[in-house]
Amino acid sequence: MRITWSDVLQVEVVDDGAGRRPEARRELSTGHGLIGLAERIALFGGELTATPYRSGFRVTATLPLSPEPAPSPGV
Repeated sequence: MRITWSDVLQVEVVDDGAGRRPEARRELSTGHGLIGLAERIALFGGELTATPYRSGFRVTATLPLSPEPAPSPGV
């Protein structure tokens, strides 16, 4: 895990996938975790990225330190 800040707060979590059987990774997923996390971060004007990293993932959340309100639905 790495946390940095300046005009934005950035939190990066890296999981190389080591230590878990490949079939076990599929059993744990509901398929909604990253979508829900991205939606919550967007509410504060931030962005979530998830990219493959070795056999796992790198997930990075970037949030402004002075959040702008999210636009109203349909605007």
